[in-house]
Amino acid sequence: MISYKSFAQSASGIGLSYGANKPFSNDYNFGSGVQLFGNLAIANNWELVPGIGLESLNSKGRVYQIDSYNTRHIDNISLIYLGISTKYDFNHQFFIKAGPTLYVGGGGDDIAAAGIGGTVAGGYNWDLDEHSTLELSFFTTVVSIKPSGNGTTPVAGFKIGYVFNFRERR
Repeated sequence: MISYKSFAQSASGIGLSYGANKPFSNDYNFGSGVQLFGNLAIANNWELVPGIGLESLNSKGRVYQIDSYNTRHIDNISLIYLGISTKYDFNHQFFIKAGPTLYVGGGGDDIAAAGIGGTVAGGYNWDLDEHSTLELSFFTTVVSIKPSGNGTTPVAGFKIGYVFNFRERR
């Protein structure tokens, strides 16, 4: 016998999101990112959200002096990340989520960034039907970008995601 426990505000499902990002650094323009994620209901109003994604950070191409003989060009960075967040649903529509993120970023022909960061997001769930939801969210992720001398850099953005809920949202 298989049993299933339902939680009032939480819903289990799988989703795909896309959106714009902007590092809090004058060395980067707006970029974009995509994420595949799951929502796993664990309690009333609580979900675990594992995710894997790719964020493109678009460089403005600045050149800076390393020492008296050498310069370096700031390249675009493609961040691949894996994270798990805890999501709290205030009600059927509004939520917040936060959690750690493991990331690695390539820029030019080097590893430009790697480590453990964090993500915080808030948003709105717009139910399309019993099993389909649009998730609209604002987020910030903190990463360390060393080659350009920026160090710890928050990356903020907006994502729109489609979520297929395995069971009807209540």
